[in-house]
Amino acid sequence: MLSADNACALLVDHQAGLMLFTGDIDPVHLRNNSVALAKVLKLHNIPVVLTAAAMGPMGPLGPIIPEIQELFPDVEPIYRTKINSWHDERIRNEIEATGRKKVIAAGITADFCIGIPAKTMADAGYDVRLVMDASGNYSEMVLHASIANLTQAGVKVSNWLSVACELQQDWAIEHTAKGLLEIYQQHLPQWGMLETTQNTWKNLPNH
Repeated sequence: MLSADNACALLVDHQAGLMLFTGDIDPVHLRNNSVALAKVLKLHNIPVVLTAAAMGPMGPLGPIIPEIQELFPDVEPIYRTKINSWHDERIRNEIEATGRKKVIAAGITADFCIGIPAKTMADAGYDVRLVMDASGNYSEMVLHASIANLTQAGVKVSNWLSVACELQQDWAIEHTAKGLLEIYQQHLPQWGMLETTQNTWKNLPNH
């Protein structure tokens, strides 16, 4: 199981321009899921490595979306030229320095930008969880091909809510349970509507 003590995270290319590149998920949902995942990582103090295309904000792909960057003000993004992030010594050193063998991975796109380093890390003995709904693909066809390719290579495909629950482990752990419920309220529309309804009922006369 993932825990706050055994996991680190690699977030690749959550750049404003690339958020528009995906065809298997609406950019609004992709942004929502990516920010939710980042908040979960922040909640559990998971060490995070941020990386983006070489020119960063000055390039055509734009900056890392501000909601993610603002959550980790002390994390300096690593701007790279290598397609496989694991082959960039700076990124590899950051992950190895955590001493953690479970990697929560997400990025755009899941078939190469995050998919290729995820497969390489899995081959190197890491337990990699690729968060598909915070990653995105060029099309539905590529999504299915990515899942097959990743799982064949030993990468575990997941989603942000599954990662959140695995890290939480027990609702009795109150110091993170409250924060996770706030993330639910902000990023799970159905949960937010249900909570609004329940709160309204509680405030009605004779309830």
